Amino acid sequence: MAEKYHFFSDPDAKRYILGCLIAIEILVSVSYIGYIHIEPISITLAYIPILITGILMGPLESTIVGAVFGGLSLWKASASYVMAGDRIFSPFVSGSPFKSLLLSIGARALFGLAVGILYDLAKRRSRRPDLWVGVISFFGKAIHSLLVYGGMALLFPAMGFGIADTLHSFFTLSNLITITGTTLIALLIRRGLRSRPFQLFEQRMQMSKSLRASQPSPSRTMLASILIEFLLTCAVTVYFVGRTRYMLEQDGVVVSSDILSDLFLLQSQFLLGILALMFLLVVFQVFLRRYAVCTEYETRLDALTGVWNRKNFFQKGGQALSAMARQNAWHGYFIMIDIDWFKQINDMFGHPEGDRVLHDLAKCLRSIFAPIGLIGRLGGDEFSILIDRPIERAQLESRLHTFAAQLDQLGAPASGVSCSIGVLAITHPTSVEALYQQADQLLYQAKQQGRSRFIFGE
Repeated sequence: MAEKYHFFSDPDAKRYILGCLIAIEILVSVSYIGYIHIEPISITLAYIPILITGILMGPLESTIVGAVFGGLSLWKASASYVMAGDRIFSPFVSGSPFKSLLLSIGARALFGLAVGILYDLAKRRSRRPDLWVGVISFFGKAIHSLLVYGGMALLFPAMGFGIADTLHSFFTLSNLITITGTTLIALLIRRGLRSRPFQLFEQRMQMSKSLRASQPSPSRTMLASILIEFLLTCAVTVYFVGRTRYMLEQDGVVVSSDILSDLFLLQSQFLLGILALMFLLVVFQVFLRRYAVCTEYETRLDALTGVWNRKNFFQKGGQALSAMARQNAWHGYFIMIDIDWFKQINDMFGHPEGDRVLHDLAKCLRSIFAPIGLIGRLGGDEFSILIDRPIERAQLESRLHTFAAQLDQLGAPASGVSCSIGVLAITHPTSVEALYQQADQLLYQAKQQGRSRFIFGE
């Protein structure tokens, strides 16, 4: 069965997460984070963000991160101080530009595609996805080495490297530590995706999407910010290299074109790492803000039913009536709803089952009335709805009949549950409290007339 994580399939969140994974790849590739050397071991971690992308997202995204890894390798290999074995990865110094592009970017992109497909198959087709995700992660570094060494043997045979080099390095202490740690990281990520905190985070991100649906997209602003930051980075790089060159020349050092090129290369790598770190911090702030907005929004809702609590229903209702007053357009309805014989449900089945009835009833109300008005729980088994837009009485009656029909379809102990409903038309300036009192009287008229019905009044 295919796994579904709404957070990673949401286009907006997907762009942010892919950007974060690219930023992490940049950080590990241009710093010692990705290449830890502690005698007698040397651990390479730069390929791990590609595996994480394959686990979280899919083959396309892992291919993109793989290509970024390859591009960074190409960039670093263009320095004059690198070893001869590394120079073949740069089309600028290898003498075979096309072959170098295939080796540096092509092999890493192919690695991203391969692990992305393998993870996708493990998650979609396997009965034991965790086991296979662990196996793929354990051999992920070997797959990468196989593709790179194979590419070197095919494109640059004179270097003397071949597929056999993958086997020679597999059982070294450094490699075993690396692949074991990679496997643990992959399995921890898998476990984290099924954890309650992540599920709560995912729900709140989905809620934040609906809360900001009416807000303008920040895409243009973000693109403009990225462009400005890029231009400023270029300016800082040119300034820093120029001052460094001047300082060296003042000390009598002859700055050759190779040295100047390496200075540009190193400074640009440093600033790229800083930009990647800044991007991660910005995205963290974005998601933190959205999470906080959802948390604050949830405090205004009734915890059991998910509709507005009494205080916020009256506050939102007052705002809606103020908007009507500004437009001098009085329309809509105020509805009071009370469950018939709800005390008997609690006495016969217990309060947990009574709570389930309230939850299911609120779910029906949201599905029918949320698109056209505000829904609140005023306490106990009493709900209210304020419809603040024009609607024909016949259309409203149709929705009320639909609501009653959905109540009949609820499972036990809600089977046979009915509601008494008072419906008051909004025809003149008034307050929420006044509407509540008048609609409440209509509600009790419905109860006196035998319950399980709605009564209109003006």
